[in-house]
Amino acid sequence: MDLNFERGDANSPRGHALVYFRDTANPDTVSATYLILLPVSVDLQKYVPPFLAGQLPMGGEADLSAFAFPPAPEPVESYEFLVSVAEARGDDLIFAGSKPLADAANMMGVIGEILSEYGDRYRIGAPSSPALGESSGAATAVPGQPEFTVDDVMYAMMSEADQLGELTKLTGRLRFAAEGGDHDTAGEATAHMRAIAAHVADNRNIDLLIDAALDKTEVGGKLAQLYLERAYALYREDYLRVKALDEGIDRVRS
Repeated sequence: MDLNFERGDANSPRGHALVYFRDTANPDTVSATYLILLPVSVDLQKYVPPFLAGQLPMGGEADLSAFAFPPAPEPVESYEFLVSVAEARGDDLIFAGSKPLADAANMMGVIGEILSEYGDRYRIGAPSSPALGESSGAATAVPGQPEFTVDDVMYAMMSEADQLGELTKLTGRLRFAAEGGDHDTAGEATAHMRAIAAHVADNRNIDLLIDAALDKTEVGGKLAQLYLERAYALYREDYLRVKALDEGIDRVRS
């Protein structure tokens, strides 16, 4: 990804940056977000209300060491304003190009990619420093510890209804990409679906949904639709419908 560091060193980022875009529909419009790479680990489970705790992934500490806020760029008064703020705060200032800023969902994905690259550059530029989110006494990553991105946080805070709605859109995108041989889009959609899968119950069988969506055959399309309907039926606690769908899945697979 092409990141133009107008302030700061691209090979040694500071760990906090203003990232701005211009709107392809109106180049005079400037929108921005703020990237932060935390020097300490944060256990999200300490701060999430109990009724949301179940939305966090199980099997490890919910650690957030890098994030962008707002998750999609918001309009700012001017480019000059960003320059003055970056200078006053000592921030990196990064121009990330012209984008269709009205597409908030797409821009959240773009921000996630930028955050990942910024974090990689930070780690490469400071090899003698502790890894991002680690204490000075633990300079190596803990095997199996989850790594969180902006998308992870967004999906964790969604209701299951919203998660299933997102899965429905991603399934359609994945089917279209798989049938058309668009490996990049298929890989991106698969990654988003796996990220959502980490925040829903295992019995939703999202892995099987992904496998079916990647299958270009008519059987794959039917199975993908059935797995989606099954996930919705489980969410609604319509167990008679779940039983009927399980039988339908068995018939299609036989």
